[in-house]
Order: sequence, then structure tokens, then C-alpha cells
Amino acid sequence: MKSLQTYSFKEIIRSLDGGNDCCYLLAISGGIDSMVMAHLFVDAGFRCAIAHCNFSLRGDEADADEDLVRTFAGDCGVTFYTVRFDTNGYATEKKISTQIAARELRYNWFEELRNKHGFAKIAVAHNSGDNLETFFINLSRGAGLNGLTGIPQCADTLIRPLLGFSRKDIEEYAVANNIRYREDSSNLSDKYLRNKLRHLVLPAFDRVSPSFREKALESIDYLNQANKFIETETEIFLQNNSFEKHNDVYIPLDKIRQFHSKEILLFYILKTYGFRRDTIGNICECVNSAVSGKQFFSSAHCLVIDRTHIIISPAVEKTDSYPVDKDTVIHTDSFELRCEIIENDSDFQLLRDKNVGEFDLSKLAFPLILRPCKDGDRFIPLGMKGQKKLSDFFIDIKLPVISKKRQQVLVSGENIIWVAGLRPDDRFKVTKSTRKILRVWFTVI
Repeated sequence: MKSLQTYSFKEIIRSLDGGNDCCYLLAISGGIDSMVMAHLFVDAGFRCAIAHCNFSLRGDEADADEDLVRTFAGDCGVTFYTVRFDTNGYATEKKISTQIAARELRYNWFEELRNKHGFAKIAVAHNSGDNLETFFINLSRGAGLNGLTGIPQCADTLIRPLLGFSRKDIEEYAVANNIRYREDSSNLSDKYLRNKLRHLVLPAFDRVSPSFREKALESIDYLNQANKFIETETEIFLQNNSFEKHNDVYIPLDKIRQFHSKEILLFYILKTYGFRRDTIGNICECVNSAVSGKQFFSSAHCLVIDRTHIIISPAVEKTDSYPVDKDTVIHTDSFELRCEIIENDSDFQLLRDKNVGEFDLSKLAFPLILRPCKDGDRFIPLGMKGQKKLSDFFIDIKLPVISKKRQQVLVSGENIIWVAGLRPDDRFKVTKSTRKILRVWFTVI
């Protein structure tokens, strides 16, 4: 492992920011890792500011941490930001652990500062030991390959320039450069899993094999390369076999079934849409057993398995209802509608277009209402005598589940006059006695 020196640190930063000479926001706690990182940034001449969080968890000890970081920033002439959080209160409100609460609070604040003051990158001081501990934490939780690839050195606006260096490297640099830092007493407790790994598990491996940490980090790198390879293969598969229509992604089932590792393929496709591993397992079972019509949901997407495709759609939210008058024009992100009045004279001809509805104006009560279909809706399909449930009509025409959820109906009073884009109601059709016609265009975007 390379020695930690200012000249090598400059090269690391240049590789992480692409040589753009960014202005950095440094997340500095006052511990040895972050204080060494702050010293390196300042000594290397990078433009930066320091952000420190006081989580109000350790009383005077936390206040002393804040004082140390503030003094360092002042001595170096670096802008200093600080904030005090009610971490326990936040954790109680959100019903999460104190650790998760502290993480959410600090990273949300860092991002606010970055956006407000124009910092390009946020630098945090994780080292190779943190990387190894994260690997074991994820391993103990049954993580997949993606969870065993360690902490990324660069992720969007977050960089970790010390990730390639050990605690020993950092300690040696601190001693050589007379860097002041503070020890967090909570790091000495074995209350938390990370500390148990740091104090008990990893030292046991060190005793078995002095080169354990180096070899384990090499293995993490191999896993990371394997994960990137699978992600690339997944992207190639999607480029060659999937297509988009009305914001929905269609993936042919026959192409998935032909793939040599379809369970792995589906996992890598679907995790990007927020589907959990257990849900993906159920989807795989349906694909393998050729079960169609099943729906699955993530926090932001709906997946439907139909006879020939997997269809992934943004989660459908209830849309508003729209009043429709005789000259209405409506534009939304998902459809367009416009109306006009036409005389039923000798030149009139019905338009044979599913996206056009034509109705006897005298039978309509304005304003009409355009709304999503709902349970219990009925209408009389053109050419029929009796009423039919809309749900049965959808089954008869084999309308995909995704389309059912988005289907709009045009209503006059209590009656559906048009299942938009599919079928008008027989009671409102144009006849020889019709004098004026309402023509409505409805186009899905």
C-alpha cells in the first residue's frame, strides 16, 4: 500500500475530480482520519471549506471536538460550517436507530451546503479498514454481490480520498506532521457491530494471517470488477432486447428465458427499479413457471408479467378529474384531449379512429368529466344492448393491467359516454336524427 504523502494525495484528488480543480466541502469530525484528510487538502493547496456536525450525543466531549475543528479551520484560513442536531429526537420521530439518524442528518446537511455554496464534491475520510468492516457487515446481513464490493471511492458528489490507506498509514502521517485530533470514546465500546468487528473479529484474522487485510481488500476489488462486468452485460442485454413505450419498459420473456443466468439477470435489472430481493425471487418463479397477469410493486414502480413481456411502469398515482366543455383543450404529461362541435350535414362522415369519440350533443350534460376509471364502472359498449362492467370489458379486449390502471373515461352526468380511446357508449352515438356532434380527440403521449 502506498505511503500517505502530499504529492500522492494530489494525484488521488485529481483522479477523483477529473482534473477539474474543484472546490471541496470537507466532512471533518475531529477524529484522526478526518483531521489528517483536512491537513492533506490544505497542505496540497486545494480550495475547500470544512463542515462539522455536533450530534448532541456526547455532551462536553462533542463540544470539544467542535472547538478543535473550528480552531483548525481558523488557523488555516478555511471557511467553517457547523450545525447542532437533536439526533435522539430525530431518531424517535423517524423510528430509526441513532446511527442511521446521524447518517441521514449529516449527509442531508452536507448536500444542502454543497448546493447552497457551489461545492463540487463532498470529501469524507473513510479508510481501508472502514471498507473491510463494511464488507463484513454486509456479509453478515446476507448481501448480494453488489453489497460485497466495498465502499466506492467516488459516488456522484461524494469522494473518499483515504480509502486506499490503512489506519496505520494515517497514524504515521499524523505523527510525522504533528496533527492534533480527538478520540471518540464511543469508538472504544463494543456496543455497535462495526466496533465489534474492529476490536474482536478482524484482529483474530490478523493473528491467523498477517497479510489477511491486504488479501481481503484484493478480494473486494475482484468482487467489484465482477459486479461491474455483470452490470455491463445487463446493460447490453437491455439495449439489445428491451424497448420503451409511454414511459413503460418492455422486456421480452422469451429473451429472458434464453439467458444463461436469468435469475441473476432479473436481479440486476429490477434492483435499479427499487424491487427488493425477496420480491425479485417471486418474479423469477413466475417467469420460470410461465405465470402471467401477476403484479409486483416497489416504492416507485409497478411490474406486470403478461403473456409475452415483463412491463415495468412508474407507480400509478390517482390523477385529477378534468371538466370538459364544448371547446376544451387539455394537455398533461400522459395525454392530450381537445373538443369541437360539428354540424351533422350531408358532408359529415364518422371518423373511424379509436382516438376519436363522436357523440350526439343533445344527449350530453356539460361540463363532461374526464376521470380515471374506478371499481364498479359500467357502460353500454357501442353495438350492444345491455350494460357491461368495465372490468369485464377490459378482460374481453385483453387490455394489459398497466393500461387498465391508466384508463380514462369521459362521463356525462352519471353515465360513461366513452372509454377513451377504446369504445363509446351506445346511448350517445350519432344517429340520423342527430343535429350537432361533439367530436373529441384523445391521444396518449
